[in-house]
Amino acid sequence: MINQHISIHDSGERILPTQPGETSFVFARHQFAYRYVQQFVENKTVVDIGCGSGYGSHILAQRAKLVCGIDHDPEIVAYCRQRYHNSNLSFLQMDATRLNPDQQFDIVVNFQMIEHVEDMESFIDVLRQAAKPEGMIYISTPRIPEHKVNKGNNPFHAHDLTYGQFFDLIDRKFTEFEIVGVAYAAQNRLRAIITRLPIYRWGRGLSRKSKLKKLAGRTMGLSNFKIITTDVEHHAADLLAICRNTS
Repeated sequence: MINQHISIHDSGERILPTQPGETSFVFARHQFAYRYVQQFVENKTVVDIGCGSGYGSHILAQRAKLVCGIDHDPEIVAYCRQRYHNSNLSFLQMDATRLNPDQQFDIVVNFQMIEHVEDMESFIDVLRQAAKPEGMIYISTPRIPEHKVNKGNNPFHAHDLTYGQFFDLIDRKFTEFEIVGVAYAAQNRLRAIITRLPIYRWGRGLSRKSKLKKLAGRTMGLSNFKIITTDVEHHAADLLAICRNTS
């Protein structure tokens, strides 16, 4: 039997790992969040719900006891299985709402997905069912500034969440949580100006192999990030909820 190479493309809905010579600021940001959470998964069982192209599950599997990546798209799951072969890493094609309630994990990760879900509160119930009692749940979403609300920021999103909206959602579902931010590692005056202009949206459409994109990334510090715990509502690019699954 001949193994057919599975190729998928970066549609804007799913983020693929960069290849040599490529630049993706969004991928760099998403990867940073997984690397941050990686420090908490040592010898833990982890489920990565909405794993997409699998790079995050692979990062977590480098330290975790076991990682299961779940996605509803059979093509993307086939891609993950072909690309990653860690003995402690598996990928399942399924709807997250059909997770076996008897199989619970120490840690549940759900990055950059909740904004795609119509009923976010019911979906968080699913995440809680997947976590063991006192287990940890990590949920991330892009932070939308107040002045960009209802501006059609992403056609793939059912919701665009401000810090206040995300905080209220998490507060309704958890009694013990913290919301931190994924922010640019250094302040940059040029970035602060450019990201507010229409030209920034145009620049986001440049090819990953664009030399201009690479130059812009170096000039404006678009590929380096840090976790912040203060002024999250003003300075975070992404919001990260760290929640304990208490009863």
